[in-house]
Amino acid sequence: MSTVPEHPQFPAKAWIASDLTIATAVMDAIEAHALETYPSECCGFVFGPEDAPAHLDEAKREENEADKYHRLDPETFPRTSATYFKINELRATRTLDAAAREGRPLKVIYHSHCDAGAYFSEEDAATFAHEGQLMWPCAFIVVSVRKDDEGTPAIVERKLWLHVPGTGGFREGGLTIGG
Repeated sequence: MSTVPEHPQFPAKAWIASDLTIATAVMDAIEAHALETYPSECCGFVFGPEDAPAHLDEAKREENEADKYHRLDPETFPRTSATYFKINELRATRTLDAAAREGRPLKVIYHSHCDAGAYFSEEDAATFAHEGQLMWPCAFIVVSVRKDDEGTPAIVERKLWLHVPGTGGFREGGLTIGG
C-alpha cells in the first residue's frame, strides 16, 4: 500500500507535496486565461474536493495587480505585468479560508510566464517561501506562453511546482491533464 506524501508544515494537505491531476476543462481555462492576458502574466486559483487531495476541478481567475503597484510605486515595484504577477493578498487569504470551510480547498496558485519557460523563478520562490517555510498551503502551476512562427501567442508548456520542505526551493511535480 502506497502512502500519500505529506508536507511537514501542512500534513493534512497532501496536494502540497504530491503529483496532481487537473481536469482537462480546467487546464483549458487556465491556458485560455494566459493567452487572453498575453503579453501580461495571468494569475488565479485552482480548487478541488477535500476528499480527493490530488484532484483539481475548478479554476478562478484573479486580477494581476502588478501594473497597479508599479504605477503607484515604481521604485518598490519595478516590474510590470509583463514579467511579474501580484495577487491581492487579502482577497487570497479570504478565498483560502472560504474554500477550506466549503470543503473545496484552494490547492494551487497558477500564473503564466510570457516569452519564457514554465520555470519557478527566484521571484516566485521568494514570494511563496520564507526562511524555509511555505507561505500559502498550496502547490503552483506555471504556464509558458510564446509567440509561434506566425506571431500568435501559443502555450508552450505547463509545469507543477511543489515546495521543498525546510528550504526556499521548489521542485517540479507531476501534472496529469484529464479526468
